[in-house]
Amino acid sequence: MSVALFILAAAATRVSANEPEATGIQAVHNYGACIASHTPEGAKQLLAMDFNSPDYDKQFERYVAGHEYCMPFNGMIGASRLLFAGALAEALLKTGVQHDELPQRLAFDPKRENIAARSQVEGMALCTVLQAPKATARIFDTEPATSDEVEAMTPIGAVLGECLKNDMKLTVNKPALRALLALAAWRVVNAPEGPAQ
Repeated sequence: MSVALFILAAAATRVSANEPEATGIQAVHNYGACIASHTPEGAKQLLAMDFNSPDYDKQFERYVAGHEYCMPFNGMIGASRLLFAGALAEALLKTGVQHDELPQRLAFDPKRENIAARSQVEGMALCTVLQAPKATARIFDTEPATSDEVEAMTPIGAVLGECLKNDMKLTVNKPALRALLALAAWRVVNAPEGPAQ
């Protein structure tokens, strides 16, 4: 059995908000937030799906159509399904949960229904959110692709390692990690209570 390996690409580097990559990441984040604010029900329906499924792709195309007003310039934004879904999830968390209540809502609750992970990566993200609710919420307080975000991610490194399965290898960059945590947090906040014991 191989040892678990977690690599957070460029986790220790300082990021300038003026770098083209940072600007692109922030643009995707802002675009997702704008769409979610205008059509939150559509965002919720999309987030109820597995973003790796073909059905998600079809629903995604239908959902983003007609949201040109969220583009502050005459251009196009290209992003992975994960980054866009994460931006939607984070936007809905910020509008649907009181800021000081988020860590408590993310913390482990024995009354909450068990959340079935759709993949090992999602399992790792769910585990991390439940074990480090304050640190997770702190990440969402930062602007994406900034040194503040890097600093906020530092405390969850040990938790991520503990949440990996023994035979799992994972390579992920900061934007993808933030998106995974936002999606997991969204599922945790929206999980119904389980049957009474």
